[in-house]
Amino acid sequence: MFYINLMIGCYSKNLGPRGDVIGNGGDGITGYWKLSKYEVRGKSASVSDASGKQFLVTERGYMDHDSARVYFYRKGIDYRVFSFYNAAIDSTDRFLGVLYNYDFNKKTKQSAFYYRMNESVGFLAVLDQDITAGITTKLRLSNIMKSETYKPELDTLRYIYEPTKKFR
Repeated sequence: MFYINLMIGCYSKNLGPRGDVIGNGGDGITGYWKLSKYEVRGKSASVSDASGKQFLVTERGYMDHDSARVYFYRKGIDYRVFSFYNAAIDSTDRFLGVLYNYDFNKKTKQSAFYYRMNESVGFLAVLDQDITAGITTKLRLSNIMKSETYKPELDTLRYIYEPTKKFR
């Protein structure tokens, strides 16, 4: 036990995810993003093809009560709200995601978060970070996939966002 505690104490900075999809709004609970690239099956596509997802606002929330009466959205759980906007800043979509799994790749300096919308549907969010500066440089979102865990073969769309200033 002593050695385990010693290892965790010495290397605790390498444990867990780094960054969050929120926080670039300056208040620590909101993130503002602008679509910079769109990919379909790994190949670049026109950004205009994703016209309903030109801008993204990410926010933090906590579940007040279990209106659906399912364990997945129990009271007090921390979740993220992903609100999408078109070029005219009109709301187009809104998704609620509960963090289900995460990973940090030291080599690529990317944090991957798998958010679930319910028991069987979820999506992946990957953060590219400049760790020395402490900033997130890109947010990559996958399409919504019917899977309890992330499956690369279902990840056919990729929305790549860069941080931006508040736009609404």
